[in-house]
Amino acid sequence: MKKIKTLFLLFLCTTVLMMQAQQVTISPIPQSITWGAKAFNNTTSYILTGSETADQDAVDLLKSKLNTGTTGIEVIIGEKDDPVVANYVAQIPDFKEGYYLSVSNDKVIIAGADESGTYYGVQSFLQIISVPEVMSVTIKDYPGVTERGIIEGFYGNPYSHQARQRLFRFFGENKMNVYIYGPKDDPYHGFGTKWRDPYPTAQAAQMKELIAAAHKNKVNFVWAVHPGNNISWTDNNKDGIVDDFVACKNKFQLMYDLG
Repeated sequence: MKKIKTLFLLFLCTTVLMMQAQQVTISPIPQSITWGAKAFNNTTSYILTGSETADQDAVDLLKSKLNTGTTGIEVIIGEKDDPVVANYVAQIPDFKEGYYLSVSNDKVIIAGADESGTYYGVQSFLQIISVPEVMSVTIKDYPGVTERGIIEGFYGNPYSHQARQRLFRFFGENKMNVYIYGPKDDPYHGFGTKWRDPYPTAQAAQMKELIAAAHKNKVNFVWAVHPGNNISWTDNNKDGIVDDFVACKNKFQLMYDLG
């Protein structure tokens, strides 16, 4: 009897360890997560349902990572107002950027409170299927902090164009949503006379590419101006408005026009 108990405990411990070995740590840690048993292997194929109306960035990301076709596990994806996820609306957290994610042996549901929520649900799902044996799981998640990101405002060597693009991918994977651009080596950002001027064509094209990359990863790209001691408080046309206030507004409009 003692031997049987020992073998049973050994089997139980082994089973628990095997289950835990396939549980991944979601980044950031969800508000609510409940793991189940094994659902399927990560070599499976998938069928997307709702991809025509769901957030396009989320759908594009899924298609770039999954083996999709006409057979396999169904992935239902959409925002709370989409008919395809109507049966799951009650499960979606009522918070901006929130999402509901359910993984079972024959179906995956990714339902967002909004477009960003759907995108973050996809990011969590991709983390879950990063292991050979995918576990069934239910997640209800939403951010506890509204603005999550960094300010690039340091002195010295700035990030390269490619490094910033990698940064935005990292932001998307970890559900960060704001990047404030303010590197001190950029004369069109501040600390000189060029902050009033538009970016030259080549630099404007790079800036536009960066902004698009940020938006693709659900990152709000914030361009900051830093005139420093170069700002002038004159009102040469006597209209009651400081000239550099107008210059600053005009520069902001130029940046809005880039995306």
